[in-house]
Amino acid sequence: MTLKAFSPSAEVRSWPASLTRRQALRAAGAAALAAAWESGVAQTAVPPASPPAAMTRFAATAHEASVLRIDSSTDTALFAPAIRDFQRLYPSVTVQYTDRQSLDMHARALALAGAQGAASRDVAEAPDLLISSSPDLQTQLANDGHALSHQSPQTRELPEGAHWRREAFTLGADAVVMAYNPRLLNPALAPRTRGQLLALLRQPGGPLQGRIGTYDALRSGLGYLLATQDARFDSTASVLLAAMGASKARLGDHIEPLLDRLEQGELALAYNVPASYALARMAAGSSLRVIVPEDYTLLTTRVALIPASARHPELARPFLDYLLSPQGQAVLARDTRLLPVRQAVAAARDGRALALPGQPGPLPAVAGSAPGGSAWRLLSPGLGLLVYLDPLKRQRFLQAWATSLGASAAGPGAG
Repeated sequence: MTLKAFSPSAEVRSWPASLTRRQALRAAGAAALAAAWESGVAQTAVPPASPPAAMTRFAATAHEASVLRIDSSTDTALFAPAIRDFQRLYPSVTVQYTDRQSLDMHARALALAGAQGAASRDVAEAPDLLISSSPDLQTQLANDGHALSHQSPQTRELPEGAHWRREAFTLGADAVVMAYNPRLLNPALAPRTRGQLLALLRQPGGPLQGRIGTYDALRSGLGYLLATQDARFDSTASVLLAAMGASKARLGDHIEPLLDRLEQGELALAYNVPASYALARMAAGSSLRVIVPEDYTLLTTRVALIPASARHPELARPFLDYLLSPQGQAVLARDTRLLPVRQAVAAARDGRALALPGQPGPLPAVAGSAPGGSAWRLLSPGLGLLVYLDPLKRQRFLQAWATSLGASAAGPGAG
């Protein structure tokens, strides 16, 4: 594990994003995590081999009285402002923040749940809070009895759909979009729906031949979730996958390498992109553009829970309350570009317009087939997300996914 010290006097915004480090960490363990995911090992109490995690210690700004340990799949640099803002309220708390892949985090949580009462360094340093971009895996932990309930004035004010049994809590949502390079794909031809994307992929000699990228569902927890939800909401999802395979789609276990290829001109379009990543690049001057699909738009969520194995749940509770408070939500929206949870829930319920952080004007409230006419599909924690985590169903889905893409799809080396 790599340990970084974060000085109290350091300027939060100057802390580097270290995208190269994240790519290296993921590449180191991608094969092992994929094997565990395909075989179902990731859901047992024995964690698979995983890439080294990167830990950053945010020192208390006053005399240290306690240490809050967090495992998270969110980039450290993006979460640093929220941690520092929390420490202004709790200056004696040191925060130990470990950046892990969601599959690795899930497997480690299961291993720690099975080791409760044992004396080991891993148990002694068990995280007090888990923050994951895979709401299905977080729901599974809670459903299996590995999460503590948290009730407070903040959680009691949350709308239905923002939490599950007050054990798994949505911190914010991320619109899942298409991103494209306008130098390679004329904006006038940019697809607005999956049907238009399919037509563009089928175009002989079209701009997406060999130049489309997406998540590898075999190696990415979020990629698997998005693929299953496409299959749930789109009856032609397998046809679209087959067209991507015929176009020699490039696959990646994380979106950053795919966006790198998009900016460099190796790809013309990336499918199923969490908007926050693309918007961060655009805010930094990138020429990339995003498309919010008009047929339906998935809203994936960042979900937090307090594991039953937490050593100091009394520290996790105020931090979770801070993240759910108006102040914490504003900081998360500004620095992680997540949509505030209450806005996302309302949009999914009645189809109202949403504003992507950093983008001018709200997104139109596109009419869809969901109850209330909303085209937003909020992937909030709940039993509905567990369907595709059944080992047999997962195995069959991944086999069908790979078959649909076809042998011509680029392998893991592509991303």
